[in-house]
Amino acid sequence: MKAWRTYAWGDMRLDDVPEPVVRPGWVKARIRMVQPSITETLLLGGARTYGFGKIEKAMAAGPAQVFGHEFSAEIVEVGDGVTTLTPGMRVAARGSHPDGIVGFDYPGALAEYGVFPESLLAALPDHVSDSEGAAIQPLTDAVAAVHAADISLGDVVVVIGQGSMGLACLQVAATAGAGLVIGVARRDGVLEISRKVGADITINATRDDPVAVVRELTGGKGADVVFETAGGPPEQGLSGNTTLIQAAEMLRENGKVVGIAFDGDAAVLPYAVFRQRSIRYLFPSVLDRRLFESTVNLVASGRVDLKPMITKILDGIDKVPEAFDLTANKSRYGLINPAQVIISK
Repeated sequence: MKAWRTYAWGDMRLDDVPEPVVRPGWVKARIRMVQPSITETLLLGGARTYGFGKIEKAMAAGPAQVFGHEFSAEIVEVGDGVTTLTPGMRVAARGSHPDGIVGFDYPGALAEYGVFPESLLAALPDHVSDSEGAAIQPLTDAVAAVHAADISLGDVVVVIGQGSMGLACLQVAATAGAGLVIGVARRDGVLEISRKVGADITINATRDDPVAVVRELTGGKGADVVFETAGGPPEQGLSGNTTLIQAAEMLRENGKVVGIAFDGDAAVLPYAVFRQRSIRYLFPSVLDRRLFESTVNLVASGRVDLKPMITKILDGIDKVPEAFDLTANKSRYGLINPAQVIISK
């Protein structure tokens, strides 16, 4: 079969490799749609971000079939002991499980076929497309983030950053009972999509001070919860520590910041502001099976709409490097969701 293997930082090649063999508790699947994550595009270039050590170790042993953890597929064979999946089922994946991270600890979906643990996958209803299925994995992170926030009915929620993760958090927060959902970004185009998928109010941070606007909207009290999805190293085109500071300043006392952006070792918490006002900093919850299935149900029921975010689909496994380039430069190309690649139909 054809599979992309990474030989060195920035050096990925399409090779012929043996088809993987199913084992007990795992399934063999034909990959239908895959999308690179922002983290994967950074890692391919050698950035020391999440998972760097795992990729470095995998490449040290020779060409490594790494990356590809956001995908949809069709089951073709099941191993002994598999009870929830059968051949012919279309499935979506979550990012991690007790056996490790797909595409990091074992081969991912940048290939025609893959072998995955049963716990990684959930069945897709017929009316959910392969394209939506491939975008479910990052949506699981948004569901885990909203679960950690423990939103109360009527809460004022702000989402800083309106990329695919921010738009997902915005929609999931609304389903959890938020009374007012505010989206913050720097591009009018993405803010228009924010309003289409459920933002009550949007703020363009290049024209208005988000902190001042949120304070005004809440009568000076501040928001109850802020999801921070835009922070990270400025050299990677991210906002550094600026949006984390803004998140703290726009919260009420005892408010909650949920950190979704991966800032790495360079993250600096504005300690004095957090301490003086008893602000709590939270990470997304561990994604258990119930939250994973709830994620699929949100898409299947239409309560979360992924379609407006998916604007670039390439056809053929040979287009994977182009998808990496488009995804690494989403702002330049006007993308929100990563570029997707049809592997099989």
